[in-house]
Amino acid sequence: MNIIKIEGISESYPERIDGTLEWYACQESKDSFCDLYEAEAIVKSGKIFSGMTCHLIHYPEGTVYSPFELKENVYIEQPVWDEGKLSFLGVDFFKQKIQLYRYFPENQELEMIKELPLGIVENCYNLALKVSPLMLCRDANNKIFEIVWPENEKIEIGQTEDLLFRDGEDLYFSEWYEDPEYHENVIIRDLSTGKIKEKHPGYLIKLPNGVYWKISL
Repeated sequence: MNIIKIEGISESYPERIDGTLEWYACQESKDSFCDLYEAEAIVKSGKIFSGMTCHLIHYPEGTVYSPFELKENVYIEQPVWDEGKLSFLGVDFFKQKIQLYRYFPENQELEMIKELPLGIVENCYNLALKVSPLMLCRDANNKIFEIVWPENEKIEIGQTEDLLFRDGEDLYFSEWYEDPEYHENVIIRDLSTGKIKEKHPGYLIKLPNGVYWKISL
């Protein structure tokens, strides 16, 4: 049996990044794991958030890349893979800034592609990078889906809808419900109006080559 020892990621558990077979990622903190919204709540309570960083592990050899240092009041999310690139969402609560990064493992270069004031969003609940193209979004906040960057759009959606991806002016959402068993729908909405263009029972599975399998029920 061939076992590769991975060093430098503490007790973190690597997970494959959606859309690629090459890259895995894991988050690390000094304290117990928390999400971005929980980190924001700690800071708003007047306490210091101990920080969250993220490591990359390359398949198959297991090389670890650590683009970020672990810093107090700084949260680094898991990256997204889009058009062959790794992109990260970071929030610096000291600076009150949202920071978007692109990382190039071949030369270990980290590039900030956009910095936004944290006040541009009501809060960090469901704040995440989405594709494609790369977008900063907030899913289902009081039934409102918001694109924060590179443009600003808000549309009304269902409470259990989550964005899968964007294709031109079409937004593909996954919706779940229980009646009484668990079911899913794929919903295509118009970007500018939010109106439903298509809806069908089933789900979409993203493959590493960027293709989606459509599973209809």
